[in-house]
Amino acid sequence: MADKKPKASSVITLGGKGSSLSAASVFAVANGLAQVRIDSSILDKLKSSSSSNRKSPPVKFHIPIPKILTFEESRAFLLALLNKLLLSGSASTVLPVLISNVLNAGSKNLDLGEVEVSAEEVGILDKSCACLYGICGILDYESLALSTIADVVAAMSSEASKADVGALNLMDSGDGLSVKDEVGVASDLKVLLNGSKLMGKVEVDAVSEIPKIHGSLREVVRMVLLRTRVELNSGGKSGEIRWG
Repeated sequence: MADKKPKASSVITLGGKGSSLSAASVFAVANGLAQVRIDSSILDKLKSSSSSNRKSPPVKFHIPIPKILTFEESRAFLLALLNKLLLSGSASTVLPVLISNVLNAGSKNLDLGEVEVSAEEVGILDKSCACLYGICGILDYESLALSTIADVVAAMSSEASKADVGALNLMDSGDGLSVKDEVGVASDLKVLLNGSKLMGKVEVDAVSEIPKIHGSLREVVRMVLLRTRVELNSGGKSGEIRWG
């Protein structure tokens, strides 16, 4: 029996005025939960730009999808590449439309075949780092969910150990000397444990360390999320700097 593909419940628009590609959008498209739509204005812009700025004859080019990628990661890679091409300002409309059609078809076969591209587009494809950014988009979205689940599990563990949660009474001093993420974690845990009759007076070192550890996780997730969002929405350039 053929695997049923998830039914797309939303549409992600790329290339429109004020639009941007988020980690949540990458995750949704990568898992077949959303379809992709290219804004007509960016297609018109690319048509005009490619016809006037093309400096070399088109060549046949095959876009390889790394075999080490999962199906989900491969779709994320194509989505990130699509956005890079749209934002480059120098790509034709052929490749972006082809990638969009492949993603929306929901087929297990993501091979784009040989496509006619310009030398400028080859430079974008070679330097885009779309594979890295697509995977980071998935990881960022899942990390946000993991952070929330970790807080819930910590609250349940605190209840089970009948711990004294006095260590959660953290306040933002407002003078820059307190760590806001730690205060945020403590506040969320207090909300989760509010009304619990299982809490006790046992001093558990692990519980007192929860705000610091989970706060550090939140900080790292936020920083990576911001960097990934910037890179996902930067145009592909032939001289683009790679991470690492």
